[in-house]
Amino acid sequence: MSERESRHEHIWELASLGLLVVASFGAFSHKVRAQIYNRDRGRSVESGAQADEAAHYDHTRNENYDTVENGRMLTTREHYLDHYYRRNNGLSYQGNKWALERIWERLSDSERQGLPTPDTF
Repeated sequence: MSERESRHEHIWELASLGLLVVASFGAFSHKVRAQIYNRDRGRSVESGAQADEAAHYDHTRNENYDTVENGRMLTTREHYLDHYYRRNNGLSYQGNKWALERIWERLSDSERQGLPTPDTF
């Protein structure tokens, strides 16, 4: 396990125990995020890799927004690609572009290799 994976595992362990709250605009509540993490066993539903992020299927702000069924674990790279290519996700163009820019900031240089940049969205 890499140092980064170990760090993420520790962060999620603390979060699932209620000892750490990760706040982010547009994020799932702490409780739902921990349930998604536990359901998916901390792994991406796309690749099976250690997952960094609980990602929404649908960003529409309604009664389903903050539910376990509306989320899945993805790596940061997969989350970026999901926002880039799946544009009918409940966000406006500007909202999706903003999300892409924030996710891009979380990617390491090696994770950015071969990805379209947010300015090409």
